[in-house]
Amino acid sequence: MPSLEQLAELQGHEDRVWCATWHPTKPILATCSGDKTVRIWQATNAQDPTKWQCTNVLEGGHKRTIRSVAWSPDGRQLATGSFDATTGIWERDEEESGDYECVATLEGHENETKSIAWSKSGALLATCSRDKSVWIWEVEEDNDFECLSVLQEHTQDVKMVAWHPTEELLASASYDDTIKIWKDDDDDWYCSDTLQGHDSTVWAIDFSPDGNQLVSASADQTLKIWKRFMPGNAVGIVTPRRGEPVWKCVGTVSGQHERCIYSVSWSKVHGWMASAGADNKIRVFEVTDAGSQVEGKLTEEQQKALNEPGVLLEAHKVAEVNEAHGTSDINSVAWYPNEDHGDWLASGGDDGSVRIWRVIRD
Repeated sequence: MPSLEQLAELQGHEDRVWCATWHPTKPILATCSGDKTVRIWQATNAQDPTKWQCTNVLEGGHKRTIRSVAWSPDGRQLATGSFDATTGIWERDEEESGDYECVATLEGHENETKSIAWSKSGALLATCSRDKSVWIWEVEEDNDFECLSVLQEHTQDVKMVAWHPTEELLASASYDDTIKIWKDDDDDWYCSDTLQGHDSTVWAIDFSPDGNQLVSASADQTLKIWKRFMPGNAVGIVTPRRGEPVWKCVGTVSGQHERCIYSVSWSKVHGWMASAGADNKIRVFEVTDAGSQVEGKLTEEQQKALNEPGVLLEAHKVAEVNEAHGTSDINSVAWYPNEDHGDWLASGGDDGSVRIWRVIRD
């Protein structure tokens, strides 16, 4: 059975670490904190993943806690979302100092910005806030950003936004216990589906490598896995009349966490899911699609059983770490996005530390 080995503990933040995110192509990690800074960490020797250094500290761009940080798909920019209700866009001076400069500040949210995400193409940026809204920005030339749409169908604080890995399809998770799927129709963004099933706040979401499934993490101490069924699907799941796909819960993971689950990451390399939360535990799961074993269309009874655990999908725990950050909550886990170090996992917690883990296979 695989296990998680701690490679490094990165110290430097002076308050809790809210988010850790990997550079899209390099062994570089960005983390943000209640100390109002972002730190950039880099492995000093590619052959020795236990040695890391902080190469940059981004500060002065926000007046309050930085809650979220995200690299653009080309790795040239960083976006930061803060409790000061703004989003910062940072660029690195590659030729001279090597320092990062805040080149744009996006304003509009009325309350804390909780999460930010770039679309796969890099043409769009999504932000969400405690003001119950999701904003979609178009990336223009010279670091200009135009707000294309303000989406206001959530009834409570929006905790996280995540883009589909290949399509311009956006998911958002909320304190209202739901996940919403957003689509574009000639720059008119609309909610194409609302995913209901959690009994409490949905803190985090992430798409599977192919984008046909979505995992959600909740204060109800469960993970739910949702599957997209296209019109005319082979198992006979009914879709809306307008021909939209429909998302159904095809599996629930329970009993693995004892408190709120704050973060979940679905590896785009090996397909494993990692989760962490307020119980100081990290869990790693392998997902198997039992739906591939279904022959023909589902019966009416089977269709009604969707949104219940383990109907079409199973998740098996393959690794675990207890007290991964001592006695502190874990706010973020993130798999390295590429095959060269696809077994690396980063975590950040209330203890102010960042930890790098590696999957060890027996």
